[in-house]
Amino acid sequence: MEHLLYGVASAERTPAAGSAAAAAAALAAALVAKAAQRSRDVWPEAGGAIAQSKLLDTRLWALAEELEASYVAAIDALDSGDPDAIGKQLPQAAEDALRLANIAADVAELAAETGQRCNQAHHADVSVAAELAHAAAWSGAHLVNVNLLSRSGDRRSGEARLAVGRARASVENLASGG
Repeated sequence: MEHLLYGVASAERTPAAGSAAAAAAALAAALVAKAAQRSRDVWPEAGGAIAQSKLLDTRLWALAEELEASYVAAIDALDSGDPDAIGKQLPQAAEDALRLANIAADVAELAAETGQRCNQAHHADVSVAAELAHAAAWSGAHLVNVNLLSRSGDRRSGEARLAVGRARASVENLASGG
């Protein structure tokens, strides 16, 4: 984590916003895993949530590397001014950002589900997890729009908004005790 923080704060191109958002979602998944692990006494099936959170964590860290690579390729294409390169690289960066939004929304939904079953002493953990995941989903959606360069009708933009909506609904579900 310290390495990531120093890297994000550095003058280097990467890691940047996508990696930071993926790390936030991974922290959310870790909080869900913690709440589930510490709730086995009241939730014997907590192992499913633990396994899901670990799978999501693995996907997020792999995606962080892909986000960095597609970001660098997109910036290089923009710097080159080559329309073919731009046309190839920016859609990939948008696709990677969309995957971030969707995985983060999955983490938020898992947090909400865990919040319904876990020991309520850990409700704050899953609530924070859902908020972190929502922020990561929003960040992914924002990066989708940045990489689409004002093509607001693109399907990825709509899919990213849906992912943010799923994450927000999970946050609200936890806030209402539902």
